[in-house]
Amino acid sequence: MFTRFISQRVVYALLAPLPCAVTTSTTIHKAPFLVMGINKWQKPAALNRLLLHTNRSLQLRMSEKDGEKNIGSTWNIPELKKETARLVLRCHKKINKASERLAGANKVVEELRKNPNPTLEQMEACPDMRSMENDLDELKQRLGKLMHLEEQLKSVKSGNSIILPEDIASMALELGVNDSPPKQQERGAKKAKGPKIVEPRKPYFSYYSENNTEIRVGRRSEDNDELSCNPEHGDGPDWWMHAAGCPGSHVVIRCHDNELDREVIKDAAALAARQSKCRGNIIEVNLTRWRDVKKPPGAKPGLVQLVGKVRTVSVNMKEAQSRLERLDGT
Repeated sequence: MFTRFISQRVVYALLAPLPCAVTTSTTIHKAPFLVMGINKWQKPAALNRLLLHTNRSLQLRMSEKDGEKNIGSTWNIPELKKETARLVLRCHKKINKASERLAGANKVVEELRKNPNPTLEQMEACPDMRSMENDLDELKQRLGKLMHLEEQLKSVKSGNSIILPEDIASMALELGVNDSPPKQQERGAKKAKGPKIVEPRKPYFSYYSENNTEIRVGRRSEDNDELSCNPEHGDGPDWWMHAAGCPGSHVVIRCHDNELDREVIKDAAALAARQSKCRGNIIEVNLTRWRDVKKPPGAKPGLVQLVGKVRTVSVNMKEAQSRLERLDGT
């Protein structure tokens, strides 16, 4: 009898929080009452079932209050379908990447098998094929379940607050699919950047010969005029080069020597030939002093007149390829 009274008080406290819920057992004994339609004289098994049902209801309400979904939750069906489709696409991408990693690991293992005397480092670096295969299998299984869920959701009535059938809800909960995308973590405050130091644009590219002589090559037609006529970019005794008879970049050799080093001349001539519109394997390049280059009044950008002594240098473009590669590296 004492056990029966205690059970009644527990159920009554959970389901009927009325003032009489705190009455003594003596009062309960004198005034029999019904709890959810069950008389106090019924068997304890019925009260146990009712107690389990009550605990489950409380747990469901508490989980919903915490923002977690459960079997009896309501779902935003359009958003649930959208999130399922997103996870299907993401799973496809993960499978592709996992397959590529597995294929690469398989090649490493095959090469290691062919090696009769592998080193200890090679053995330790051998990828774990079994683990990679298991990961790939898990991803494929998850993809299959997600696609099945996506198919099942097609038959669900659309709405913002719909209770799903138990099997579909269980599948969504198992796969961790929600009716909203996961919240992105907030990014921290951006680091303050210092002021950018922007150097003024130069009208030329600089290259350097093996003896560290600078060779300047004009960027475009307007830049060629700056390079060939502005004292900021050249001195009178400097040397000047240009492909003969066709448009191209102006080239200035920053050297005042009366007799230029032959390798420097070849370097500058190769650059002038490459940066021109001349065709063919053998290209002629003019060489004169920077002070002997004049800009005629009203001439088009890049068009100049040579008024001093002019020499001609021939460039074999096939032979000059290795020279140009070296200059590009400077």
